[in-house]
Amino acid sequence: MKGNPYLFAAYAVTWIIHIAYISTIVARYSRLKREIAELKKK
Repeated sequence: MKGNPYLFAAYAVTWIIHIAYISTIVARYSRLKREIAELKKK
């Protein structure tokens, strides 16, 4: 990777963005599941 430091940086940034996006989806899904469970109790 001697001549491609920008390529490595692009891959790293892309993975960070994907991980952040997936974590927000998981958080939203768990919150939605919790709200559905509360509505079923009522």
